[in-house]
Amino acid sequence: MPVDITKDLSSRVQSEVGQEQVMCAPRGRTGRTESRELMSAVEWTLIRAVAAADSSWRLCEHVGLGIVSAEDCSNYVLHREEVGILSPRACRKRQIEFASGRAAARFALNEVGVEALPVLRGQKGEPHWPPGIVGSITHCYPWSVAVAIRYPNIFATGVDLETTERMRGAEISELVCGSDELDWVRAGNLKERLTMIFSAKESVYKAFYPLCQRYIDFKDVELTWVPAQSCFHAKFLASFGPGLPRGHVCPVYYRSYNAFTFSCVIHRLQ
Repeated sequence: MPVDITKDLSSRVQSEVGQEQVMCAPRGRTGRTESRELMSAVEWTLIRAVAAADSSWRLCEHVGLGIVSAEDCSNYVLHREEVGILSPRACRKRQIEFASGRAAARFALNEVGVEALPVLRGQKGEPHWPPGIVGSITHCYPWSVAVAIRYPNIFATGVDLETTERMRGAEISELVCGSDELDWVRAGNLKERLTMIFSAKESVYKAFYPLCQRYIDFKDVELTWVPAQSCFHAKFLASFGPGLPRGHVCPVYYRSYNAFTFSCVIHRLQ
């Protein structure tokens, strides 16, 4: 029997949002409302990415999601092996982001039945997940989001959370965008569309770097916005490894909430 992905994933996620000690949501009515609405945007994006990656809708049984607020995460204790990753000279904000990101990863892992294992760091700073797991972590203060999938050799995933406040507009637009992308960005709200492009390309990098183990430049990927599907089609302008040749296309799903933009790639490997 196919699984109703919306019901299955939504029910698991929504049951956690009400547990402040689990989600580390900020205290107070406003904080809880913001937590729920951001969760809704992230969940919406993840559900569509899962459905696109697996038409049987069984993948949702193997996907975990965690969202943590840095403003109320004092109850999370890093794993002993995670403590040694971060430099003792790291600033307080970086320490908080790291801890909240690992907290989000822990909750995502719990969702797929993996408990009490650390998420370490690879050579380029990428998360090094426990055996049998692929995943991705993103930070945009005060929020951290993590997705974990228990299908390591079948799917790739990358997520990114950004805010328009961090975009420097024209200063980085030509660095991030190809000519067609730049035309699309300039045809609308420049800062909003540039944030969408930046976030989508970051999620592509996070999804495929663990496979190709090489730097993926912003212009190694060309994005085309498909409004009917609320996603970008990401075309590879370089080979990212076996089964990921130049010209390969994958969808990048997107959703915004207030100033935040969330992008998600879940791609079935050939």
